[in-house]
Amino acid sequence: MIRTLPRRTFLRGLGGVAIALPTLEIMLDPHGETFAGGGSLPRRFLVAFDGQSLGADGDSEHNRYVPTVIGPDYDVREATMALADYGGVKDEVTIVSGLRIPYNTGTGIPAGGWDLAFHEEARIPLLCGVRNTESGPSSDQLVAAAIGGDTRFASLQYIVQASPYMTASQPYGRNVLSYAGTFGNATEILPESSPRAAWQSLFTGFVPADPADAAAAAQLLARRKSVIDLVGGRTERLLADLGSADRQRMQRHLDEIRALENLLDEIPDVTATCAMLADPGQDPPIGAAQPSAGGNDYDTNQSWSDETTRGRVFADLVHMAFVCDLTRSVSLMYTMFQSYLNSFPVTGSAYDTHELGHSGAGTGTMSRMIAWHVDQFANLIAKLRDAPEGGGSVLDNSVLVLLHEGGHGYDPGAGAENSSHSTENMACMIAGRAGGLRPGQHVVATGKHPVHVLNSAMRAVEVDADLGQVTGTLPELFV
Repeated sequence: MIRTLPRRTFLRGLGGVAIALPTLEIMLDPHGETFAGGGSLPRRFLVAFDGQSLGADGDSEHNRYVPTVIGPDYDVREATMALADYGGVKDEVTIVSGLRIPYNTGTGIPAGGWDLAFHEEARIPLLCGVRNTESGPSSDQLVAAAIGGDTRFASLQYIVQASPYMTASQPYGRNVLSYAGTFGNATEILPESSPRAAWQSLFTGFVPADPADAAAAAQLLARRKSVIDLVGGRTERLLADLGSADRQRMQRHLDEIRALENLLDEIPDVTATCAMLADPGQDPPIGAAQPSAGGNDYDTNQSWSDETTRGRVFADLVHMAFVCDLTRSVSLMYTMFQSYLNSFPVTGSAYDTHELGHSGAGTGTMSRMIAWHVDQFANLIAKLRDAPEGGGSVLDNSVLVLLHEGGHGYDPGAGAENSSHSTENMACMIAGRAGGLRPGQHVVATGKHPVHVLNSAMRAVEVDADLGQVTGTLPELFV
C-alpha cells in the first residue's frame, strides 16, 4: 500500500502518451490543505475575451449586461442570463461596471490609454496596461513567470474563433491575447486554434525515444481512440493502491478524459500543429471567409466553424490542464478583436459579430451574441467549481476574468456619441475565490481602468505586480 504519492505523477504509456493525475488525498497532508511533501495547493489564472463592445451605434441603451442591483444578489439581464444556469454559477461571478480606458482628448495619449483608432489602438491598453504606442507583457505572462513553477506549460494560449473570416481583414494582431517580454520589448504569442492539437499537447510527449513506439501509438490511438488504453496497466495498479475516495476521484478523472475524447471524435478534420500521434478526433471544418460584413448579400452559411463545440472542447482542455496542474496561466480568446465570426447561428441576424454594432439592429441584438460568450465562460466556471480539490474545489484556488473589447459611449475618432467604438461604460466579469476574492456581487468602479480588475486578479494568485502603467487594485473585490 503506497502511503504518499508525488504531485508530479504521470501515468506514462506507449509512444510518449502521459496522463497527469488530479490532486488526490494520497498527495495531501492530513488536513487536505497542503501537499504531503510540502507546498500549498496551486493557484490558477485565466483571462478570457469577447471581441465585442457592449452597446450598438446610435442606441441610447448602453448595454443589457450591467445589473440594476449593486452588491450581492444582483439581477441577470439578457447578456448575462447564462449566469443563472449551471447550478447557479452567478454565485461565483462578480460583475464590475463603470470601467473606462482613457483616450487622447487633445493633450496626448494618457498612461494606459489610446489615441483615435478604436480597434487598432484600444486593445494594447486593455491587455497590457500601456499606451497603444508602447508595448509590454500581458497579465497571463506576468502570472506565468511568477507562479508557473515546474508546470509542464508555463502558460497556454487558446482561441475558439477558427479563422479571421474576412477576405479584406486587417492583420493588426486581432487574434492575439498574450504578449511576452518586457516593457517596450514585448512580442505576440499566437494562440492555438485547433482543439485536437491542443489535446495532443496535453496528453502526448511528441518525442518518444523510439520512432517505432510513436508509430505503434499512432495505430493504437487510431483504433482505440483513447490515451487511457495506452496507460491501462499502470492505471489498474494505481487504482488498486488508492483509498476509496481517491479511487472515485481517479475514476471520475478517467471518465472526463473519455468524454473529452468522445467530443473530439465528433469534430471533422482541420490542420493541426505539432501533431505526431494520431488523435482521437478531428476539428470542425473551417467556414469560408467572405467579403461582406452583413446585410442582404451576407452568406449565413459561411464564417462559422461550429465555434460552440470548439468552445466546449477548449473549456474541457482548460479544466483538465488546471485539474492536473499542467499549467497555472491560460488566455482563452472566444472571438477576435473586431470579430468577423458569423453571428447568425446565435442571433438569427445576417451580420458578423462586429457588424452587429453598426447594423442598426440595436443593443438588444448585440446582447444575444454577448450572451453566447457569457455562456461559454459560465460553463468553464462550473466545471472548475465542480472539480474537487483538497477540502474545496479547483475554483476555490482560481481566478478567471472575462474582458470585452469595448463599452459604449463617445468615440473620439469619429466624434460620435452612443458608439460601439468606445471605451466608456465598460464592464467585465471576475470569478473564483483565490486570494480572498468575494464572488457573487456587482461592483461599480466608476472611472477605473479594466486593468485594475486584472491587477486584482493577479494579486489573488499571489503575484505582487501591476500591469503596465495602471497601478492599484479594486479592494471591493476582496473579503
